[in-house]
Amino acid sequence: MARISGTIVPSLTYQSTPEAPALEVGPSSRIVVQLLDVSLMDAPSVTLGEDVILTGDHESSKFPIPFSLTYNADNIQSFQSLALAVRVYDVSRPSDGDDRELTWISTSRHSVITNGNPTNHVAVEIEPVPKNDDTPITPKNTLTGHITASTSVPASSSHGIGPNAKILIQLLDTSLADAPSVTIAEQRIILGVDEISPFPIPFGIPYDPKDIDDRNVYSVSVRAEELNSEKLLWISTWANHVLTRDAPSENVEIEVDLIQ
Repeated sequence: MARISGTIVPSLTYQSTPEAPALEVGPSSRIVVQLLDVSLMDAPSVTLGEDVILTGDHESSKFPIPFSLTYNADNIQSFQSLALAVRVYDVSRPSDGDDRELTWISTSRHSVITNGNPTNHVAVEIEPVPKNDDTPITPKNTLTGHITASTSVPASSSHGIGPNAKILIQLLDTSLADAPSVTIAEQRIILGVDEISPFPIPFGIPYDPKDIDDRNVYSVSVRAEELNSEKLLWISTWANHVLTRDAPSENVEIEVDLIQ
């Protein structure tokens, strides 16, 4: 059996709302993380693995919420499209499973394992389900790519990033040269004391297409810091344009330089 792990985090869109409550999943919740085969667009997804996390009757679970699920690697083919999905249910009242109230859900596609996508340190964004059933959940797109070491990095240091580091990949609106860039969306990768993420490092940034204006200029920025001290370790030094003006929206290569 193989294993995939990561964290559940609130979406950047939700965090930026002034009325956002405490960033946690409340008591009496059932958090279901599923590994899905989503290869066939005209057929239901197939569940390949699942992790269930329960919060107590009087205990909340603060973000980021770690998860780890196992799956049979023999059932995976390289041509398949796999994704992680998260649903959170309120189980405070007895019910028949499917009738339980859905409180949080992942609204964007978090591709994993195949086609160069990550197998660990996956951050799955979730958003609260609107109380009003007539309010639609905002669909998301995902900007994909990978991080590589620049050619100026010594071979002895170009194996990867980590351990004990955090990588921040941001989608920025850089339209105004005389004003600070605006963060549209971001992805975080956390590496523990014994973890190294080798180059190339795949990433996928979910974003709301409504936030993108075809007239504007967008870029991807990458920085890696020590996990505890926030000392800068790696940084992208070039403008990596994406999404608009014929710039790519997938398979974007971002070079990073080592901070000496």
